[in-house]
Formats: sequence, C-alpha cells, structure tokens
Amino acid sequence: MKSCFYLLVLIAFLRWTNGVRGSEQELPELVGISLPKQRVSLGLPTEARLSRLRVEEGQTVEAGQELAILYSETEELERDRVAAVLKRAEFQYDSKLNLRAKNGQAISESEVVGAEVERDVARIDLKRYSSVLRDKTLVAPWRGRVLRVFKGVGETVNRGEKVVELVDLSSVYVDVYVEAALLGAIQAGQTAQISGEALRGKSLQAVVAMVDPVVDPGSGLSRVRLSAPNPQGEITTGLPVRVRFLLGEKTARNEARKNP
Repeated sequence: MKSCFYLLVLIAFLRWTNGVRGSEQELPELVGISLPKQRVSLGLPTEARLSRLRVEEGQTVEAGQELAILYSETEELERDRVAAVLKRAEFQYDSKLNLRAKNGQAISESEVVGAEVERDVARIDLKRYSSVLRDKTLVAPWRGRVLRVFKGVGETVNRGEKVVELVDLSSVYVDVYVEAALLGAIQAGQTAQISGEALRGKSLQAVVAMVDPVVDPGSGLSRVRLSAPNPQGEITTGLPVRVRFLLGEKTARNEARKNP
C-alpha cells in the first residue's frame, strides 16, 4: 500500500517538474541602475605646469592618443639634444670599427672600447630623458569620450591630481540586486529584457555577465551584473533600468546547441 502511495507521489512530482520546464515562467520585474563600461579619472605621477591640452570635453579619443602635456619646450629640446649626441656617438663608434677592420694598426682596442662606452652612455641618457617626457604626457588608455577636463593650460598639476576624466560607453553594465531565494534561476550567459528611462522608451536585450556569489547578510540581496551593447549611445548611464529575466531560457538555448 505504501509503495503505491510513493509511486503516485513520484508521478505527480514528475508531471509538475515537466510542466515547469515547459512553461515560460518569469522572475519578478526588478529595477537596476545603468553604469558605463569604464570610467576613469586620469592624472600623472609628477608635478608640473600644464603646457598643452590636446582635447576638450565631449571629444572622442582613441587608445594611446595624447590628452595633455606637462613638459616644457626646454625639456623637449633637451631630449632632442641628447638624441643628437647619441647619433654622433653611434657614428664615431661605427667609424672606428670600420677603420680597425681596414687597418688594424690604425685604431687601438682602447679607442674602440671608449667609443662604445660613449655610445652606451648616450643611449642611457636618451632613455632617461624620454622617460621624463613620457611621465609628463597623459594618454588615453582606451577608446572613449572625454567627460571632464579639470585643468587648463598654465595651471600647476600636482602629483596624481586629476586632469581628464574619460568614459567608455561602447557598452554598459546594469547592476540589479536580487533576493537570495531567486539566485538559482539566474546564471551567467542568461539573457534578460531591459527597458526604462535609461533606454528612452526602448527595450533591449542584455546578458548576465556575473552573479555575485556573496549575499549581503544585512539585506539578503546579491548583485547581478548584466552587460548590454551601446554602440549608438542609446542607453543613458546613471538612470534606473527595468530588468526582466526568463526562467529556463539559458537551458533552452543550450539544448538547441546540442541538437541543431
């Protein structure tokens, strides 16, 4: 009798789970906040006067592009002088090598070594001066847009002080906080529908980039980060976003890949 009872319970359970898998259940609609992919305030590890500003607010810049220069014209000329000294030292060293190859008696070993040392010292000087100028040149670490310019030409910039703020809006993140009980239904790679004020009335798809495995003990919430492309700048960052997840959507996609 008991075995029949357990069999009926098992059949009912299997029917219920199959029904859940076949349906398109939805999590409650949640509200998150849109964030830029990257945002950084740039400074330099030296103190100097801002001599040249290469950009203005709102301008798009490429990775490696010069944003601001803090070295003076005198420092630049000194670098050029050292480069000329190196060129002369390399010429003298090569000349002595050629003379010794043609007539070994004309050039002594000490003369060749002396010329080689002068060349090496000139190389070191050029590297040192180039490093000084590099430390006083602010460049863009990646492609983005200039959000703020904090200093003007002629102003003194202290070590580490902000000069330019750069933002990358090619894609955006949406951070939403989810109750711990719902985390089992959300996985990295799962898609979600996002809409709201930040999207100016549009609705787009985003992908779960990360599910924070640590639940905040005070609120019982965990952060879920979604990523959405934003090549046309349609999504405004810093505004609320409505997020809707579909249960079982990732599982359905995985099954489709296995059985094309």
